[in-house]
Amino acid sequence: MGKKYPSGHKKVLILHAPLGVGHGAAAKAIAEAFALKYPEIEVKNIDVLDFVFDIFKQSLPWVYSQTTLKIPLVYKWIYNYCQTHYKFLNNISGVILRKSKFAKFIEDYNPNFIISTNPLPMQLVSVTKGKEIINILSANVCTDFGFYSMWHNKDVNYYFVANTGIKNCLAGHGVDSDQVQVTGIPTSLKFSVILDRKKILGKLRFDEAKPILLIVGGRISYENLLAIVNGVKGKTKDCQFIIVSGRDKVLQNKLKNSKIKNYPSVRIFDFVDNLDELMTAADLIITKAGGLTVSECLVKGLPMIINDIIPGQEEDNVNYVARHGAGIKSSSTEETIEIVNKLFLHPEKLAAMKENCRRIARPDAAKDIVDFVVSKIK
Repeated sequence: MGKKYPSGHKKVLILHAPLGVGHGAAAKAIAEAFALKYPEIEVKNIDVLDFVFDIFKQSLPWVYSQTTLKIPLVYKWIYNYCQTHYKFLNNISGVILRKSKFAKFIEDYNPNFIISTNPLPMQLVSVTKGKEIINILSANVCTDFGFYSMWHNKDVNYYFVANTGIKNCLAGHGVDSDQVQVTGIPTSLKFSVILDRKKILGKLRFDEAKPILLIVGGRISYENLLAIVNGVKGKTKDCQFIIVSGRDKVLQNKLKNSKIKNYPSVRIFDFVDNLDELMTAADLIITKAGGLTVSECLVKGLPMIINDIIPGQEEDNVNYVARHGAGIKSSSTEETIEIVNKLFLHPEKLAAMKENCRRIARPDAAKDIVDFVVSKIK
């Protein structure tokens, strides 16, 4: 039985698309903030691919992941093409969408506000061409640290962005200043909770006095991971390692059969739901450049070495953290090893990076977004 809401209650619709995990995570973070601060407001968090033709629902996420993984230069070409050819996404959106089904869903739910964490959902809203739908208040939540022109949509009322640079870019597209809120990228509320690091280290059976490197899989190969562990151990002998393979089944299987699982200084995990705890334990992370991942690291005050970059928007992300001294871009496994050893041998540099992370972090992004939305619908 669903939750009961008071008569005349307000409704918010959150739309995301599963093209990478970050958009869904941002949508979930916003829904969490509504539940915490405004439980009287009804919120639905919807995957828009539920309203496209089945062939596209099955293929789009696969094509996205395979293109970014195996032929990133093709993805970058598509990314750059879409930056200047706005009608392209309009045409694609019109082809893949079951317009009547999507329009009926929105009309039946009749939200007071629509929030989108990916450019595609609001593009789908626009191509329905229904005046009643277009007139619903709406906002795009930009989930990267650089501007991508597809985020701009003439039917969108507001934008929530990571920094003033994106706000300035939107101004160049004719968006008024009061339509753009610099909130940061919304992360799950658990990342802003201060945890007991000593307790977490106790569970890991780690020494608080020794440095801890967190390596989060995604697209890192077992061979490169092994080289990093051995390369760091060879120079920083007291280093401790947390390895998270995530959903990478190939990496999971290789780690299970690897000799490094028996190293007393190594802890290995598959997919985890307590990454906030592992980030609290770590002094440094090797990770990918997704907007949500970077934002989570900033909130936790965790310096980054970014060695996994999807051409396009993720280049903006790594450039942003590097420019603010919160992360370092690495172009090779050898360079990654060198950076890790240098930082662990010079803890004052690592401490400065941690402070830089906290300085540009936006831990209250999700709360600030829901506060703004509620101010408009109440």
